[in-house]
Amino acid sequence: MSSVIETFLTRLTYGESENIRKETGTNGVIETLARVYEKARNALEYRADHLVRRAAIERILKRRVILDRQPQSVAKHLLTELKWARYISSAEIKKIDAPTLEKILEKYLAHTTVAIPQDWIVKIASSEIEEQFSLNPDYKQFTLLAFQIIKQKVKVDDENADLLIYFAVDKVYAGSDDEQIAYHILKLAGENLTKEKLEEGWRLFNSAKNHKFLPRIIKFVRRQMPPLILLRDIYFYSPTEFKKSLENEEQFKKSATEALENQLTQMSGRIKTAGLRSVIYVFLTKMVLAIGIEIPFEIFVYGAVSKLPLVVNIIFPPTLMWATTLQDHLPKERERENLIDRTWFVLTHFEDLKNEEDVLTNIPEEKSSITYSVFSTLYVLIFIGIFGLIYFILGEIGFRFANKVVFVFFLTIIAFFAYRISQIAKVYSWKGIGKESSTLTDIVSLPILAIGSRLSRGLSKLNFLAFAFDFILEAPFKIILGFLDSWVQFLSLKKEEEIIE
Repeated sequence: MSSVIETFLTRLTYGESENIRKETGTNGVIETLARVYEKARNALEYRADHLVRRAAIERILKRRVILDRQPQSVAKHLLTELKWARYISSAEIKKIDAPTLEKILEKYLAHTTVAIPQDWIVKIASSEIEEQFSLNPDYKQFTLLAFQIIKQKVKVDDENADLLIYFAVDKVYAGSDDEQIAYHILKLAGENLTKEKLEEGWRLFNSAKNHKFLPRIIKFVRRQMPPLILLRDIYFYSPTEFKKSLENEEQFKKSATEALENQLTQMSGRIKTAGLRSVIYVFLTKMVLAIGIEIPFEIFVYGAVSKLPLVVNIIFPPTLMWATTLQDHLPKERERENLIDRTWFVLTHFEDLKNEEDVLTNIPEEKSSITYSVFSTLYVLIFIGIFGLIYFILGEIGFRFANKVVFVFFLTIIAFFAYRISQIAKVYSWKGIGKESSTLTDIVSLPILAIGSRLSRGLSKLNFLAFAFDFILEAPFKIILGFLDSWVQFLSLKKEEEIIE
């Protein structure tokens, strides 16, 4: 094995520090109410399971900082609310206490600068706090290894190439959101936080995120991920046996097969959960639009509501979302064998990766050739033709303008959500080295996915239900929970005083 792989192996703990979250506190009335609220709140946003807690920390911090900027007070209430909602286990509570949180919050709240949005600073703080709760440092070691492996295969002539690769690997392999990526970039500058480091971190993050090469690098990284994900899964499936599994190819394939089967079983459940969340999200959003916009618009413009289009627009979105998620398929046996073989090759031929044919050696600039202009024109024509055909068919079955807009809106959103869920099923899909092929379905669906992606980003910023939860319902709800918590503690104290054994 190469020196890089050998060094990586020396940094692992091999089970000495395991990320176990079994016992998460009591199931009293306070915890139950808080957990129910969090379930409802999280259903309003499409977010992966491992990002939910960080988002909750950010949400709590935003609300608390508006009312009180004292680190001691904010840290105390943050821990309390995380315990209520059972976001942290007893083991995690032992790892990070209120004084530790105070130091983190004091570090960020002390910095005010017009060059950086205060909202961004809170997001960075939430990412550091989330990382502090992690009980296992080994996960980061695999991310660093993935960066070194991908760096072997990306040769881009750009001064920010390493930053772009780091951004892409953190996003795709580690599954970090923008806030966590920004924190990781900032952390590269060192532990001592200064105004200058914050400003430089802000600049580097935005420079990478908006770089014209980033989408292509992310796509390339995503194709390389399945073997690296499987390698990480083999380790976490049985950390204490990981070294033994590397002794020879036969032992490795045996361990890899067991870990892969376990992951595919779990993935089936994750796909169902993601699909259910998407259905709920789409249904709630559709109801808000139907009651708040579509019905009033039809009554105001046409004097009456068109029943058939309204019923179709209410039933169609969640039904289509449910149906599309059923079509996601996990890799077959032959594809699994190819994946295991590739994982062993990556592990044992690190130095040879840079010589493979799928190395990303150049990223073309914006084309100005006649060919590019012709292809762009064809894409625009396909784009117009697809949506024109949908618009025509809807008109033929009695849809009015408002009904058509709503139908197309949810069609594109659902297509994008279904695409993202399908990517979960492709985590372990390894088809070998070579170029990806496109089908007729890909060509037809691209315009719909493109619109859905843009609408999804815009919708996340204009989610009125989330706004209502965060700024209208959450604050008074948490005050009520605080009162109930104090009341329960009072009753417990009185019980001890009044009842004598």
